[in-house]
Amino acid sequence: MGQPRKHKVNEDFFKVWTDEMAWVLGLFVTDGTVNNRLNTIYFSQKEERILKLIANYMEADYVIVPPGKTRTVPVLVIHSREIKRDLERLGITANKSLSLKFPPVPDQYLPSFIRGVIDGDGWIQDRGYVMNITTASAEFANGLYNVIVAWELRSEISIEKTRSGRDIYRVWVKGKDSLSKLAKIIYSNCSENFIPYKKERLIQWFKK
Repeated sequence: MGQPRKHKVNEDFFKVWTDEMAWVLGLFVTDGTVNNRLNTIYFSQKEERILKLIANYMEADYVIVPPGKTRTVPVLVIHSREIKRDLERLGITANKSLSLKFPPVPDQYLPSFIRGVIDGDGWIQDRGYVMNITTASAEFANGLYNVIVAWELRSEISIEKTRSGRDIYRVWVKGKDSLSKLAKIIYSNCSENFIPYKKERLIQWFKK
């Protein structure tokens, strides 16, 4: 028998697709990290309400590392070899930023997954005319672009160089009609799992 768990967590969380799981997965591919040596995953998010919601969905003890000298936002810590393995099965590994694949998300859960990605790494202009998601993975960018195009939204990918010479990819949605349609798609099945100011920027045109 192994050592008893120090902190509780639902180790089957990433085994079964739900809207909550898909949203958390979207946040993790953008704001999460994996530590192979410690069998630990970390969620970084400046809105601590979001970290508490993730812990609630995952039935996890709220183990938090507050901001400090080496980090500017709080971090939720979850220890589980099984969860780390499940994320690997979904193509999410340590040092994932360059090699991240677009996960095999079932169509019905794509809106929640994309909402999580936007909550994690999406930028939305305050006037609501353009939005982009930034990633260092060409494969993830292309998968994201294909979903957005399949939703019949106006989209494109731009490529920029970092100071170190690496490529970064921005997947864009442009035009208030496309952003309004995107908002209707991704917020149709959620009551609490979203970042409010991003939702407000996306829905501002179809409220008028």
